[in-house]
Amino acid sequence: MLFDGQIWFDFSSPSVWVFYQWVRALASTGADVAIEWLPLPKGTERAAMATLLTIDDPDDRGRYLHAMLGLVHIEGMAASDLKTVAAALRAAELNSVTVKDAHPLLEELRSRATALDVDAVPTLFRSGPVMSIQLNPAILDEDPRATAETISEVLGFDGIWELRKP
Repeated sequence: MLFDGQIWFDFSSPSVWVFYQWVRALASTGADVAIEWLPLPKGTERAAMATLLTIDDPDDRGRYLHAMLGLVHIEGMAASDLKTVAAALRAAELNSVTVKDAHPLLEELRSRATALDVDAVPTLFRSGPVMSIQLNPAILDEDPRATAETISEVLGFDGIWELRKP
């Protein structure tokens, strides 16, 4: 099973944290997960996002993303705090990377997100319309492969634009 696409995210969203945990659970089943994490630029998380974009190696990016999300959602640190960004770099063992407060790709990403109608995080894009994915934490108790198949089916069926449960 392949689960792929671009995920628009920010570091502080609880929905992104649940989605990230679900993606890790999916990968642990042996599924081929090929996610490109694209920051949805927010002024408050600009340094965290700019720093992510300076990291070229996908494994290094993954470790930084993991560290940032853990520091924010487990440790309660602020994604907007430069100390959090520096701590994430240390935790990811990226000592040669420095905290950045800007990156030219941030504005381009903001424009792309606007053009695609990305208005929430996490949002999945493969082709065609984007899909906002708001997972309830209870999803972590379910079969991640079945959830991935459902998401893929809905994403591929343009007749469904929104499904909600209270």
